[in-house]
Amino acid sequence: PALGLLQLDPAAGDFTAMLMGIKEIQVTGISAGQNITKLVADNVFDLVLVIPANFSQLILAGGKGSLIVTFDSTNTRSTTGVSIVEFVRSRYADMIVEERLKDLNVDPSIIEPVGLKVTSVREVTSTQAFAGMMVPYFIGIVAVLAGASFTTDTTAGEKERKTLEAFLTMPVTRVRIVFGKFLGVLALSIISVIFDLLGVVIGVSFYSSLFAEVTMAPGAAQLSITPSNMLVIAVFALIVSMTGDAILMAVCIFAKSFKEAQQYSSLLTTAFTMPMIAIMFLPPSILGNLIAVPIYGPIIIMRDAIYNVTSLDRLIFCLATSLAYLAILIF
Repeated sequence: PALGLLQLDPAAGDFTAMLMGIKEIQVTGISAGQNITKLVADNVFDLVLVIPANFSQLILAGGKGSLIVTFDSTNTRSTTGVSIVEFVRSRYADMIVEERLKDLNVDPSIIEPVGLKVTSVREVTSTQAFAGMMVPYFIGIVAVLAGASFTTDTTAGEKERKTLEAFLTMPVTRVRIVFGKFLGVLALSIISVIFDLLGVVIGVSFYSSLFAEVTMAPGAAQLSITPSNMLVIAVFALIVSMTGDAILMAVCIFAKSFKEAQQYSSLLTTAFTMPMIAIMFLPPSILGNLIAVPIYGPIIIMRDAIYNVTSLDRLIFCLATSLAYLAILIF
């Protein structure tokens, strides 16, 4: 975020130095005659911080000095900037409290008698936690929905237009006809998933930088996925696409009209979507029992891959059951 700094107190250099030491924010000085509200409203700065003339004087007298921030609540970078200023203010206030207590010969720990040490059984960054919850869901939704319209048109739509009969007169088996249509739907889904993955990468990158700006915690915003787990995500994203398209085609091909196929497709996509939302919030103990369920099992494996906690036996079991479902649906 870009911060405009109006420093009316020359003695507050220590606070200013602390603020300018935060690399996630760009600090630029402004003069007292400028319209602060207009600077923020016109996006010249994301926010403006004013250090009043009596700021240091009040603190040195044992009182409370206040800072003034003007920001735009509709601007994400502006609200992020407020969080950064609050972080610096909190650190600066802690330093002053510690100095005051030392001057009184009081142990600073007296104001915080209880500490908290937190240990996680798995090393997962905040960005990984966010990606592990959201990315498999979005991939699953896109994989299932991307080919829904094309599936209804290439099956019930062609049947209603009577163009499907022309294929039946050709010297090819019905299985090859259906398989060819399935490959067309799958290609569309794969393209959609690729663009979805690109969008997710951009979104997660933005979230990572935003989280780093808010927390200033080293390594908290990192998203490190091993190449093997990236391959797992790609393979199971393909399996989700294939399974969703196969289920939709298996149902829509028996529809008597295009509208009937659309109704079936809507019901199926709704049935697919609701459990996907639930997966984001279910505990690992329940997720482990869903590995054999088509579509949802691969989504859980993708979630594990993002967390870098992929279990080989679960991966093999999910892959085997998913391929078995595909074989049944396609052939």
